[in-house]
Amino acid sequence: MKFITEDDLRILFRREPFTAYDLPAGTRLTPGARQFLVDKKIPISDDPMMVKRKNEKPAEKKEEAPEKEFCRDRFLLKKKTLQAQFLETGLELLNRDVLLAEQIFALERKLSDLGKEGREVEFGFEPCTGFHKENFNKPSDDCFEITGFHAQSEKGKEIVLLHRLRCSVRELAAETENAGLNPFINRLSQMICLEYGGKTCQRK
Repeated sequence: MKFITEDDLRILFRREPFTAYDLPAGTRLTPGARQFLVDKKIPISDDPMMVKRKNEKPAEKKEEAPEKEFCRDRFLLKKKTLQAQFLETGLELLNRDVLLAEQIFALERKLSDLGKEGREVEFGFEPCTGFHKENFNKPSDDCFEITGFHAQSEKGKEIVLLHRLRCSVRELAAETENAGLNPFINRLSQMICLEYGGKTCQRK
């Protein structure tokens, strides 16, 4: 078997530049000759090495988890942290307002069901002048800005704890784009209004 060397190809290329190379029958390329053709980006026909590469099956790509599934897993993981914040808030409120603490624990139980297959979260809807049946499940701004003035009020501790919890829920809702969290945010807003203004809606 005859081998075609790099020098053979260089001489041939100087005589007449070519854009493809047909390997003569019964010949093979030396490594240097093959590299010469590769460097000049000249395709090789009937090259046993090229035929082998063509017959090789492309490596199977590992199936990646769909983005939707990844987001769902991330949501469930962060939801656990949020549930812990609800429980912590409920415990802090337990010695101050038992009824308010029970409402927080009830919201935590509803949050636990959010995102689970076959389970729907149902709210015992309580309408007010700021929220009604049509907008309770939609995103909404805070009824009013919480400041140091509210923190120093008679129910300041309760208001700040509820506000901090509402901020955490809204942050998760924005990050995961989960509309199922909107009722939790709005319910917390109602609770904050009740703590500060009694039955008077503070929504502006």
